[in-house]
Amino acid sequence: MISKVKMTAKLKIEKIEPLLNVEKYGRIYQLREVKRLDYGYKAKIKWIKSEFNVLVKVKKNLIEIIEENGKFSISINFNNNRKADVTLNCSPIASALLAPLAWKIVKNLENYSEYVPNVNSIYVNSSSLLELFKTKPSITLDLRGVTCPIPEIEAKKAILNAKPFEAIEVLVDHPAAILYTLPEVARVFNCRYEVINRGDYASFIFICGRRGQENNLQLEDIRNMIRDEREIAKLYIYFDKIIRQEKVDKFTPDLLCGEGLTLIVASPEGRGWLLTAVVDNDRLISARLDYGNVKLYDDDAVNMLTDFNGIINVYYLKH
Repeated sequence: MISKVKMTAKLKIEKIEPLLNVEKYGRIYQLREVKRLDYGYKAKIKWIKSEFNVLVKVKKNLIEIIEENGKFSISINFNNNRKADVTLNCSPIASALLAPLAWKIVKNLENYSEYVPNVNSIYVNSSSLLELFKTKPSITLDLRGVTCPIPEIEAKKAILNAKPFEAIEVLVDHPAAILYTLPEVARVFNCRYEVINRGDYASFIFICGRRGQENNLQLEDIRNMIRDEREIAKLYIYFDKIIRQEKVDKFTPDLLCGEGLTLIVASPEGRGWLLTAVVDNDRLISARLDYGNVKLYDDDAVNMLTDFNGIINVYYLKH
């Protein structure tokens, strides 16, 4: 069960746009070393004796801070009556440590918002010159509002079905997808790519490379397929229907159980790792864990994540 703690800050500022500038006013949100990405930001939060790497998503009335391994997320939702709702999502175990962090953000907003000068919004539309040279896609996937690993799954399926040199556009608003997931998909499938920051979301365009003839999926060779990034995409083609989604606060091996032959994909909110597994009922056929530069397989992959605490998205896919 995910623990949710909600607090409200009373603001002393007429316009909230300046507070969205996390590069300039990141200290209000306990952010350090804020760096702009192609979409969103990455930063650090040092709290008590711990330091966390986080991704930051900014919209017109929302700031969302996501710990890269899904240990917590904090959303700051600004409304029109000079208030900001600060919501902490984390595991119950982490709540005692992190609830004071959310409270500190509330106090910072109340104490320092009046000293933030009223300036124009940081949001600007893409320039007409940028639009002029933008690659025109033949396919657009709107994946705004979804988290990893869905952008990876859908992008791989689209590329595998695309013609050589076809352009595929993916609309996303999850910083981890732009920073980690989609560039890695482009590398694996030999695609060039372009990224356009549209403020509330990003346009990620794949220009598909020339590929050799793809073989049909051979289920009896799953153990070999799951060890090859290109072959994994074929699993997403075969297991093409999401039948169930769970959001859990702790990884346990009993999550790897399906009804018959099932593809299970799990990842924390910040896409710090990705688990891909194929099971037949409660029997593990094969599994793969991508954790930074580390790749583990089968029981080693599962054991690595045993008792991992964090906000984890788990998807179950069937043919």
